[in-house]
Amino acid sequence: MCASLSPQPAPSAAPAAPPPATIGPVADIFSSYVAASAISAAVELGLFDTLADGGTCRADDLRRGGEPVSPWVARALLNALAWAGIVELDTSDPALLVRPGPRFADAYELRGYFYWLVRGNGEVFTYAADLAPDRDEVTYHRDMRAVALSSRLMGNGEVEPLFDRVLGGLELTRVADLGCGSGGRLVRIMKRNPGVTGVGIDLAPASVELAGQVIAAEGLADRLSVRQGDVHRLTPADDLSDVDVVTCVFMGHDFWPRESCVRVLTNLRIAFPNLRTMLLCDVVRSEDTPGPDTPIFRLGFEAAHALMHTYLPTEAEWGEAFAEAGWTPRAAHHTVAPPGGVLFELVPVAPAGAASVDVVQAVTETVSAAR
Repeated sequence: MCASLSPQPAPSAAPAAPPPATIGPVADIFSSYVAASAISAAVELGLFDTLADGGTCRADDLRRGGEPVSPWVARALLNALAWAGIVELDTSDPALLVRPGPRFADAYELRGYFYWLVRGNGEVFTYAADLAPDRDEVTYHRDMRAVALSSRLMGNGEVEPLFDRVLGGLELTRVADLGCGSGGRLVRIMKRNPGVTGVGIDLAPASVELAGQVIAAEGLADRLSVRQGDVHRLTPADDLSDVDVVTCVFMGHDFWPRESCVRVLTNLRIAFPNLRTMLLCDVVRSEDTPGPDTPIFRLGFEAAHALMHTYLPTEAEWGEAFAEAGWTPRAAHHTVAPPGGVLFELVPVAPAGAASVDVVQAVTETVSAAR
């Protein structure tokens, strides 16, 4: 009997296994980048607040301002959040019902860090290779409004309650907030201290505009003012003369390098002649090698400022600068949110009026050099 010569179906091949590197911890870094961007977008689209308040949200209810979000974009962002376990998607609902996932609570608590990283400083990391040489030829954009809002979100958990406790033990009549950002801290201080007045100072016009809107919306324009100004070069002025408490949060590292920092800190004693206490809170540089226990923010904060060629001091270096500039730390409060944060309670060693001729000359040189 002859064998059939008709074509026989080829045996089906087993699906090719993906290359090992495309799935796993390193591959997850790629998806994590997308998820981080989705978290940042979700902050602006109001998704996190909606889920925190009501527990559910429909994808077609997402808005950017008053404009509906494209369903394709909404699905892509939600897929990234679902991959990260932040939300769960009910695909049986025609409108795609969104619920909090097992990691939603942590993501909600930490949302300010992602907004700072992606919206506030995304271009810094985009141009990392261009910024690597020690020169100032690369133009990049930082969204200072987003930096201000994210700083407020990051500080609300621990830093701001810490400020409230420390301020509660001080006598104060007028407060100045250096680098006031969105103005939230001043608003809260005014509400907790009815007889107190205040002034906010910020270099970024976007932050000044935002703070002015917040102050007006809170009905505090009669007690609070905000103006654009460079904290590095403040000079005595009528609205600063009776300030007895100064607050400065998450911008002290901009005073550095050390010689500049000492001059700025010295100048503040002159610009605020009746100052009794300065509360300076900043994130200090870690001296530990990164590892499995490295907390959120540390790598991003230190890398972003390295790329911007901004020096980040250690806690010990801050102490040396305080001593040289005529400040005595009354206390140092450490925070875990943000990691590496320290709130220094500082008192001037001597009244500003007793500043030496050398001190005044140093400040004069600083201001003159800036002109």
